[in-house]
Amino acid sequence: MARTARIALLQLPAFSIEDAASSLEHTLRRIDEAARKKPDLIALPEVTYPAYFIGEGATPGVIAPADAMAAFGAKAREHGLYVAAGMALEADGGGLANGAALFGRDGALVGRYDKSFLWHFDTRWFAAGGAYPVFETDFGRVGMLVCADGRLPEIARSLTLNGAQVILDLTAWVSTGRRVEDLTTVQREYMMPVRAAENGVWVAAASKFGIEAESIVYCGRSCFIDPRGRIVAELGSHEDAALVYDVPIDDAAPPIIRRPELYETLTHPTESLAVMRTLDEATVVPEHERRIATVQVTMPPTGKEFLQLARRHVERQRLQDADVVLFPATPSRLRAAYPHDDVLDGVTRIAADTGIMIAFTVSEGDGGSGKRTMYVGGPRGIIAKHQQTHKPPGPRFEGMPLGDDVCAVVNTPVGRVGMMLAAEGFVPEVARSLMLGGAEVILWAADDPVAPMTQVARARADENRVFIACAAAPTANGASMIADPTGRPLATALVGAELAVSATVNRALAHLKAMAPGTDVVRNRKPASYGALTRAGALATP
Repeated sequence: MARTARIALLQLPAFSIEDAASSLEHTLRRIDEAARKKPDLIALPEVTYPAYFIGEGATPGVIAPADAMAAFGAKAREHGLYVAAGMALEADGGGLANGAALFGRDGALVGRYDKSFLWHFDTRWFAAGGAYPVFETDFGRVGMLVCADGRLPEIARSLTLNGAQVILDLTAWVSTGRRVEDLTTVQREYMMPVRAAENGVWVAAASKFGIEAESIVYCGRSCFIDPRGRIVAELGSHEDAALVYDVPIDDAAPPIIRRPELYETLTHPTESLAVMRTLDEATVVPEHERRIATVQVTMPPTGKEFLQLARRHVERQRLQDADVVLFPATPSRLRAAYPHDDVLDGVTRIAADTGIMIAFTVSEGDGGSGKRTMYVGGPRGIIAKHQQTHKPPGPRFEGMPLGDDVCAVVNTPVGRVGMMLAAEGFVPEVARSLMLGGAEVILWAADDPVAPMTQVARARADENRVFIACAAAPTANGASMIADPTGRPLATALVGAELAVSATVNRALAHLKAMAPGTDVVRNRKPASYGALTRAGALATP
């Protein structure tokens, strides 16, 4: 049986910086209250002290970071527990960092983490960090990130690769809405659940609630997320409370085997990346309206039956103005019944007859014994192909042959397209590499995936600011949908139904890589800090 660590998340009300003294008093009192539940660690939200919106110039009554650290360290020592405090810290080179300070049971500083992906006006008063340390405690190894850091997959992945057994998200989830009880955020809805699931690691997120600086609304929703991405305990949007959970402590186990040798692009200087040339293009937005259709269907038992099904769907989508139709991946168990050359020839004939691009999957080799390959076929023949590069662990997949090349990004009428096949969608480095290679649209073909696709598809779209179209069987985890570059679903197939859905996409929107002013998913990455992602043997197997 795994060890457990009792973790208490303090969900705290927002205080403006003018009320920093009251904020500190309230927080220290809440630590005392939470300590009665005998936790091993108490986690506080982002910049619990002095405030998130610091403003310009000194504010009377705000104590120095060192004095605030002393107060939190004293509480850790008084109660004999760890305290992870989101707070303003002195930055190397002067100024402040939006930091996370971890204090041990003796009150001493165990270590600190500085927020790396600064959000909007963070940059006015905080310096960005660029390291992803993991800290040893007497109950296990702890990694910390701060709020928007969860939007970049490289950060949680680096913490996991560096040995984190639990990741603390010290956050202040900004939200908007008409009713307090309805407040939420994409970070709670899918970003952090996907971070937990793709890394096979526990995430504990401590958030604020209420209104700060008469302009910033927080949604609360502090929660614990298990390694499958399921929220197992959560507070509401307006609770001044502690959420306590006994977290199993074990090594992280990503659900898909990583291949670090394929991720070199992630560490290349930003200026050298193909995406930078894409972002510099001048585009006329109305000229790029195109339509993608994705089919949710149980793939037929034979290739001949698939060709009949494909023709029916493609001809119908032609009447609905589709430019490309995406089909689910052909299951490996059917590979022998899908003769490669016959399926290839049949689909290209359909594409030639209809004038529509078709994305489909078939295994190469005699009897389908070769690598599973995804094709995009057009009216003039095959436009692109990609061999599956990743697979789940376990004996069922042990003999699966894999490709050794990163998917090429190709020009098509709907934009620059990259492909993900089956398990690849659950590996954040794959979609990230495609985006950095210039992809504006990613086509993801799956069958019955290892985990729910909907959250992952939205996260991949949002974190990369690209369109994601995915197709799968109508199973519990499968999902056929199209998401825009903010992660918003444009079209979603009904659960369990066999049907096609379609949506209009515009590749020009994938050139907008800013999530907020000054917060850019390309320009604000720190590739020099991502060495763990390409380190040989780094979680190559679970």
